[in-house]
Amino acid sequence: MKLKAIAYSSSANLGPGYDVLAMAIDLFYDEVIVEIKKSSTTRIETVNVSGPYSSYVPISENTATAAAKEFLKRYNIEAEIKLKIVKNVPVGRGLGSSGATAAATVAALAKAFNISNVNELVKIAAEGEKAAAGAPHPDNVAASLLGGIVLIYSRRPLKVVKIPLKIKPKIIIISPEPSIIKDKTKYARSLIPKMIPLENVVLNTGRIAALITGFITGNLKLAGEGMEDSIVEPARKPILPLYFEVKEKLKNMGALGVCVSGAGPSILVMFEPNVSKQTLEKIKEYIVEEYSRREIKTHIYEASIADGAKVEIIEG
Repeated sequence: MKLKAIAYSSSANLGPGYDVLAMAIDLFYDEVIVEIKKSSTTRIETVNVSGPYSSYVPISENTATAAAKEFLKRYNIEAEIKLKIVKNVPVGRGLGSSGATAAATVAALAKAFNISNVNELVKIAAEGEKAAAGAPHPDNVAASLLGGIVLIYSRRPLKVVKIPLKIKPKIIIISPEPSIIKDKTKYARSLIPKMIPLENVVLNTGRIAALITGFITGNLKLAGEGMEDSIVEPARKPILPLYFEVKEKLKNMGALGVCVSGAGPSILVMFEPNVSKQTLEKIKEYIVEEYSRREIKTHIYEASIADGAKVEIIEG
C-alpha cells in the first residue's frame, strides 16, 4: 500500500497557553509518502527528502522515521516502510515544522492500519518529534493532525480536545529570519524560568480562560485580550527581535491580539475575519519599514486556520 499525507504548519502557545494550546495554520504543509509492505521483520527508512527545507532533515533519523517506529511499536505491527518527505514548512521559525512531518506520517499510518484513537495518535506523533526537538511536544502535532485550535488538557494520560470555533479569525504571520536554527526549540525552552510568581500564574490562568471562551463564543476581541502572556514571552525576549517594540503598535492599528508563534521568532497577529485590505496593507508597510530599519529580513503572510491532516491512498 502507498499513501500520501499532508499536514499543515501550526502556531503553539497562543500567548498564555504554553505547551497546551496550538492552532493549525494553512500557510505551509509538509507531505509524506508512505509505502507499506507486509514483512516478518520491521524496517523503516527514509528514501528521499525534497522540498525547499530538505537540507534540514536528516535522511537517517528524522521525525517521520521516529513517528513510524513509535507507531509500529505501539501497535505491535511488523512491516517494511519506506518514506518520502517533501519539506515545505520553514524550519526554525516557530511554525511547527518538525511537528508537521510527524503528523503527516502518523495520519498516513493511521489510515493504512485503521487506527482512530486521537489521543494515541497525537502521543505517537509527539514521540516522533523527539528526533528534532529532543522531547515530545504534543501541542504542535495535535494541531497539525486534527486541524483548528487544540487544547492539551492532560499529559498522563495524554488527552487532547479540539476547540469548537464559532468564527475563524483572519491571521497574519510576521516571520523574521531566525538567528538560531540548530537546537532553537531546546534553547528557547531553556530560557523559561523554573520558578514563577503566583501573581503571574493567576494572570495567565485568567487569560487562557478568556482566550478559549472568546473562540468558542465568537468574541474575537475577548480571545485577543486573552493572548497576553506574563511568563514565557518575557523570558524569551533575547530571541524575539522587535516583538515587544511592534506589539502595541499593531494592536493600535487594528489587531485584536498579538502573540509569539511557538518558540518564535514568528509573530501571530489576529484580526476580525472582515478586516479591511487597507488596514492589512498599512500594517504590512509598517512591518516592512520597522524591520528593514533594523536590517532584519522578514516575511509577512496572510493565513487562516487550517484543517487537519489529509490522506490519499495512491496504491491500495
